[in-house]
Formats: sequence, structure tokens, C-alpha cells
Amino acid sequence: NTLFIVGEIISRKVVPTQATATEKAKTSSSSKVFIYLTQTEQCLPSNLASSSEIGDPETCNCDVIVLSYRMKCQVQKSPHITYLFYPDTGWGTGRNVLYFAAITRSPKYHYYIFMDDDVVLHFNSFASPQIKRLPPFRVFEQWLLDYEPVVGVVDYKGHHGAIWTNERRKKICNKTDSPLVIPTVWYDALLNAFHYKSIEHLFPYRTHYESTSWWASQRYLFSAVELIFRGQALLFVPVTTGNSKHRSYPRSLKNENTRWRDYINTIRQEAPLIYRNRTLFEDFRQNLEGYVINTRTYFMNVTRHQHIKPYAHFDSQSEI
Repeated sequence: NTLFIVGEIISRKVVPTQATATEKAKTSSSSKVFIYLTQTEQCLPSNLASSSEIGDPETCNCDVIVLSYRMKCQVQKSPHITYLFYPDTGWGTGRNVLYFAAITRSPKYHYYIFMDDDVVLHFNSFASPQIKRLPPFRVFEQWLLDYEPVVGVVDYKGHHGAIWTNERRKKICNKTDSPLVIPTVWYDALLNAFHYKSIEHLFPYRTHYESTSWWASQRYLFSAVELIFRGQALLFVPVTTGNSKHRSYPRSLKNENTRWRDYINTIRQEAPLIYRNRTLFEDFRQNLEGYVINTRTYFMNVTRHQHIKPYAHFDSQSEI
């Protein structure tokens, strides 16, 4: 019985950022709230091009940037869609090209939504008839504005989804409720929405292990979110995502924990000096997946429009 109300989003001036993409910064007279960022072989696939997804500017208050990595897209496109051509780009490096292209636009967007090109959204059993009155993409967008998480994700059946997270809440925290919005730590990169106040503290992706494993970059990112904005990565339970394509790409698990610890060391070194000795860094670095399984982040309070400030969780409470 949750109702999401979309508030008015005011245009904001862009913060100058060094761009590595070739696209010129775009200035628009009308501010769009969302920008979707995806990469594909050539053109935006049909599963994303309909009016209920991101293909119609009349139904999606969004812009779209598509990175084509095999061939240039030559089809006639909607004016809200921009194509970039970067042949043979890896997953993380491609997302970085999209990030720099988006962040240099003016005015700024409220959410920068990265997604894989085979994303499919559908409602699950937690979605009420009221929620289902709009398509899943529109409901997800309205939820983002209603809660304003640092990172917003949806349920994912592959791993660490809503059922898994609620089971952890029950085991660690004795929580027996099933809320529609819960904190999360480890989430797939399939669909990640980043708030404009947080994205420049998290990006670009670290890609120095990309030749070995494309999964490594996402481990860096969700670890950075947990350590910098703990408790503000939120999972919207009523919508589930999946993907249909299973391409071949580097996914070696050899030395996986070494890479992960290297990333956590980097995040710690880049933190302000006053926070570097907090036990959370070492707890995560030592335990890695054990931390993800047992962290008490899962029962931190969920607050709508929580103030977004890096490392604020260290100041507001004792470490839990």
C-alpha cells in the first residue's frame, strides 16, 4: 500500500569534471531527472526501446547515453538518446566513458542509472496492485525520488537479492518484518542508480583488474559505497531484475580475495585521515564475504531523504 509521490526536481549547475569521452557537454533548457547509461554492440535493444522502458521521452523523464562497442548505430533515434562509439571497450572502462560523458552535461541529473543492455524488470509477489499501476521502470524512478538512496537497486534472483537479505536480517537482527525497502551491501551491477550527491565520491570504476575479471570493478564499487555511505545503498523489494544474455567475458576468480583486499586498502587510503583507523575498514578487509554475510548494516534504519555526506555514518553513531 505504498504510494510514491514525485516531487519537483530543480535544475542544478554542473560541477566541472575532466571528461575522457568525446561527446560535447550538453546544455538543455529543460532539466531531465534521470539519465540512463548503457553499453551494447550497436543500437539500443528492443527490450529497452519501448515507451514503458526508456525509449520514449514522453513517458521517461530521462536522457539516455548508449555506448556502442562493436559497430556505430545508424538507425534513426529519439532526440533524448545519444550514441557514443568506443570499439572494444571493456565493461568497467565502458561505464567510465559513460560516466564522464554524463557528468559533464548541464544541468545535472538527479540520478545516474547504469544498466546492462539485457535488463528486464518485472513485479514480484511483494508488489501491491497500487504499485503495479505504472510500469516497473516508472515505479523504480518514483521510488528513487521518494527515498533518495545513495545507490538504488532492485531485487535480483541471481545472488544477494531481497529474499537472501531478509534472511540475513532475521538471523543477525531477529527482524521478522518484510519491509519494501531494505539496506543492502553486495548487489549486482545489472541496474544501479547513483544519486548526484554521491556519484563523484564513488566513480570512476577502478579497472586495473579488468583484463582478468569484469566482476572485480563492481566489488570495488559496492565496497566503496559500504565504507563511505554505509546503510544508504537501498534495495527496492517489489521489483525484480534479470538478464537474458550471457556473453563471454573475463571472470576469473583466481586471487579474487587479493584483488578485493587491494580495493579496500585503496578506499581506506583515499579516506580522510581521521577515519582511516576505524575498525570497519579492517573488519571488511579481513572478512570480505564473511563481512557481507554477517554485517549489521542490514538492520540500520532506512530514512527517506537521508542526508548524503561521505563518512557521516562514522560521526553519527558508534560502529555496529
